[in-house]
Amino acid sequence: MKHYVKPECKFKCRFLQITDAIWVCPHAAYGEGTDRIGAVEEARRLLERAGGYDQVLAGIQRAEFERKEAARKKREDKQTRLAQSIRYDA
Repeated sequence: MKHYVKPECKFKCRFLQITDAIWVCPHAAYGEGTDRIGAVEEARRLLERAGGYDQVLAGIQRAEFERKEAARKKREDKQTRLAQSIRYDA
């Protein structure tokens, strides 16, 4: 499983990845594409067109929660099936 640290601004809010090279939050921008003229402004316009930072972040968090719940349910079902399949003969 791949683990990596997601960038965080000094206000502890979460960056949203707009492109592979640009991550933005309400306070800052991060990534190798941020030094290009107009790139951050265009990324912020795209984010606003998609519904704004709060709405996009809520959608991402909802998708992450659903994915984690599905994985938890799958794991519990597997444990239940395994427990039912084991028979102890005395």
